[in-house]
Amino acid sequence: MKKIHIIGLAAVIMLIMNSCLKKDLPEYENWDLNNIDNVYVEYRYESDKILNDKPVIAYQRLNVQKNVVENTNTIELTIDVPQASGTFTNEIRNKIVQNYLWMYMDISTAAKVIAVGDAPKLGDPIDLTKDWQYQVIAANGNTKTWIIKVVSFNK
Repeated sequence: MKKIHIIGLAAVIMLIMNSCLKKDLPEYENWDLNNIDNVYVEYRYESDKILNDKPVIAYQRLNVQKNVVENTNTIELTIDVPQASGTFTNEIRNKIVQNYLWMYMDISTAAKVIAVGDAPKLGDPIDLTKDWQYQVIAANGNTKTWIIKVVSFNK
Protein backbone atom coordinates (compact mmCIF):
# COMPACT_ATOMS: atom_id res chain seq x y z
CA MET A 1 0.00 0.00 0.00
CA LYS A 2 2.86 2.35 0.86
CA LYS A 3 4.44 1.76 -2.58
CA ILE A 4 1.21 2.70 -4.33
CA HIS A 5 1.05 6.03 -2.47
CA ILE A 6 4.68 6.86 -3.33
CA ILE A 7 4.15 5.95 -6.99
CA GLY A 8 0.93 7.97 -7.10
CA LEU A 9 2.58 10.99 -5.49
CA ALA A 10 5.51 10.78 -7.91
CA ALA A 11 3.11 10.61 -10.88
CA VAL A 12 1.20 13.70 -9.67
CA ILE A 13 4.45 15.65 -9.19
CA MET A 14 5.62 14.66 -12.67
CA LEU A 15 2.33 15.83 -14.22
CA ILE A 16 2.48 19.15 -12.39
CA MET A 17 6.11 19.79 -13.34
CA ASN A 18 5.54 18.72 -16.95
CA SER A 19 2.67 21.13 -17.46
CA CYS A 20 4.69 24.02 -16.01
CA LEU A 21 7.49 23.47 -18.44
CA LYS A 22 5.31 23.90 -21.51
CA LYS A 23 3.17 26.85 -20.50
CA ASP A 24 3.95 30.45 -21.49
CA LEU A 25 7.71 30.11 -21.81
CA PRO A 26 9.36 33.10 -23.49
CA GLU A 27 11.12 32.61 -26.80
CA TYR A 28 14.83 33.39 -26.48
CA GLU A 29 16.89 34.46 -29.45
CA ASN A 30 19.21 31.89 -30.96
CA TRP A 31 22.70 33.23 -30.23
CA ASP A 32 24.47 33.35 -33.57
CA LEU A 33 27.43 35.67 -32.92
CA ASN A 34 30.99 34.34 -33.03
CA ASN A 35 33.14 37.39 -32.49
CA ILE A 36 36.19 38.22 -30.42
CA ASP A 37 35.22 41.44 -28.67
CA ASN A 38 38.39 42.19 -26.70
CA VAL A 39 41.89 40.76 -26.37
CA TYR A 40 43.94 41.11 -23.20
CA VAL A 41 47.63 40.38 -22.72
CA GLU A 42 49.48 40.05 -19.45
CA TYR A 43 52.85 39.09 -18.04
CA ARG A 44 52.94 36.69 -15.08
CA TYR A 45 55.76 36.42 -12.58
CA GLU A 46 56.57 35.14 -9.10
CA SER A 47 55.98 37.82 -6.50
CA ASP A 48 57.82 38.23 -3.19
CA LYS A 49 54.77 36.91 -1.32
CA ILE A 50 54.75 33.31 -0.11
CA LEU A 51 51.63 31.23 0.50
CA ASN A 52 51.85 27.61 1.68
CA ASP A 53 55.61 27.68 1.09
CA LYS A 54 55.15 28.65 -2.57
CA PRO A 55 55.54 32.05 -4.24
CA VAL A 56 52.33 33.80 -5.24
CA ILE A 57 52.01 34.46 -8.96
CA ALA A 58 51.46 38.12 -9.76
CA TYR A 59 50.57 39.63 -13.12
CA GLN A 60 50.88 42.88 -14.97
CA ARG A 61 48.29 43.62 -17.61
CA LEU A 62 49.84 45.15 -20.71
CA ASN A 63 48.17 47.96 -22.64
CA VAL A 64 46.53 46.56 -25.76
CA GLN A 65 44.93 48.39 -28.65
CA LYS A 66 43.16 46.33 -31.26
CA ASN A 67 42.27 46.90 -34.87
CA VAL A 68 39.73 44.51 -36.36
CA VAL A 69 40.11 43.79 -40.07
CA GLU A 70 36.64 42.44 -40.83
CA ASN A 71 37.21 41.07 -44.35
CA THR A 72 40.03 38.77 -43.15
CA ASN A 73 38.81 38.15 -39.58
CA THR A 74 42.15 39.45 -38.34
CA ILE A 75 42.70 41.25 -35.06
CA GLU A 76 45.83 43.37 -35.16
CA LEU A 77 47.25 44.17 -31.73
CA THR A 78 49.49 46.99 -30.60
CA ILE A 79 50.96 46.10 -27.20
CA ASP A 80 52.61 48.61 -24.88
CA VAL A 81 54.41 47.58 -21.69
CA PRO A 82 53.49 50.03 -18.92
CA GLN A 83 56.10 51.86 -16.88
CA ALA A 84 57.29 50.33 -13.62
CA SER A 85 55.11 51.20 -10.63
CA GLY A 86 54.66 49.79 -7.13
CA THR A 87 55.43 46.07 -7.02
CA PHE A 88 55.87 46.05 -10.81
CA THR A 89 59.52 47.06 -10.69
CA ASN A 90 61.96 47.89 -13.48
CA GLU A 91 63.65 44.54 -12.84
CA ILE A 92 60.38 42.71 -13.57
CA ARG A 93 59.54 45.03 -16.47
CA ASN A 94 62.89 44.29 -18.12
CA LYS A 95 62.09 40.56 -18.14
CA ILE A 96 59.01 41.00 -20.31
CA VAL A 97 59.46 39.57 -23.79
CA GLN A 98 56.95 39.23 -26.61
CA ASN A 99 57.42 35.47 -26.89
CA TYR A 100 56.37 34.63 -23.30
CA LEU A 101 53.07 36.28 -22.42
CA TRP A 102 49.51 35.23 -21.58
CA MET A 103 46.49 36.15 -23.67
CA TYR A 104 42.80 35.93 -22.97
CA MET A 105 39.75 37.38 -24.65
CA ASP A 106 36.09 38.31 -24.46
CA ILE A 107 33.94 36.51 -27.00
CA SER A 108 30.27 36.66 -28.00
CA THR A 109 27.64 35.58 -25.49
CA ALA A 110 27.16 31.80 -25.26
CA ALA A 111 30.03 31.12 -27.70
CA LYS A 112 33.15 29.07 -27.11
CA VAL A 113 36.69 29.44 -28.40
CA ILE A 114 39.05 26.71 -29.61
CA ALA A 115 42.73 27.03 -30.49
CA VAL A 116 43.38 26.09 -34.13
CA GLY A 117 46.38 23.99 -35.14
CA ASP A 118 49.32 24.42 -32.81
CA ALA A 119 48.00 27.65 -31.26
CA PRO A 120 48.25 27.52 -27.48
CA LYS A 121 45.08 27.18 -25.46
CA LEU A 122 43.97 30.34 -23.74
CA GLY A 123 45.51 30.40 -20.27
CA ASP A 124 48.79 28.87 -21.46
CA PRO A 125 51.86 31.00 -22.23
CA ILE A 126 51.91 32.28 -25.80
CA ASP A 127 54.59 33.45 -28.23
CA LEU A 128 53.13 36.63 -29.68
CA THR A 129 55.90 36.99 -32.25
CA LYS A 130 53.76 34.60 -34.32
CA ASP A 131 50.24 34.90 -35.71
CA TRP A 132 47.73 32.51 -34.16
CA GLN A 133 44.29 31.28 -35.16
CA TYR A 134 41.33 30.75 -32.85
CA GLN A 135 37.91 29.49 -33.86
CA VAL A 136 34.87 30.99 -32.15
CA ILE A 137 31.78 28.79 -32.24
CA ALA A 138 28.43 30.51 -31.69
CA ALA A 139 25.72 28.86 -29.61
CA ASN A 140 23.87 27.94 -32.81
CA GLY A 141 26.98 26.22 -34.23
CA ASN A 142 28.13 28.94 -36.66
CA THR A 143 31.92 29.21 -36.68
CA LYS A 144 34.39 31.93 -37.51
CA THR A 145 38.17 31.58 -37.48
CA TRP A 146 40.06 34.62 -36.24
CA ILE A 147 43.74 35.48 -36.71
CA ILE A 148 45.47 37.22 -33.80
CA LYS A 149 48.48 39.22 -34.99
CA VAL A 150 50.75 41.60 -33.08
CA VAL A 151 51.74 44.51 -35.32
CA SER A 152 53.64 46.47 -32.67
CA PHE A 153 55.26 45.60 -29.33
CA ASN A 154 56.58 48.61 -27.43
CA LYS A 155 58.62 48.36 -24.28
